Amino acid sequence: MTKIAVVFHSGYGHTLRQAEAVLAGAAAVAGASAKLYPVDSLDEAQWAELDAADAILFGAPTYMGSASAKFKGFMDESSKRWFSHAWKGKVAGGFTTSASQSGDKLNTLIQLMVFANQHAM
Repeated sequence: MTKIAVVFHSGYGHTLRQAEAVLAGAAAVAGASAKLYPVDSLDEAQWAELDAADAILFGAPTYMGSASAKFKGFMDESSKRWFSHAWKGKVAGGFTTSASQSGDKLNTLIQLMVFANQHAM
């Protein structure tokens, strides 16, 4: 069974709705299981589940041109995983949303890509 983790932060519910849609799509694939992981409530057991996942999909709202501070905190907290190469070789993906016409969602997507690349995903 392929394990897919959807890690996200949602300040106002919009990114949660996206995460739920991503979860539904991933879970619909034969031989795959998927689970949501809100960054504001991760415990050590959930971090271990991320380490055991085959793919991690990252979702963050775009605030002021980049990923939200809470998602950035998750990124920073993942440094222990970077040091041990725990996520090396995993499949990664990302998604974002913003209400602003010039919120620069592309910058957030690039930020998520660079983050995944730092983990050698």
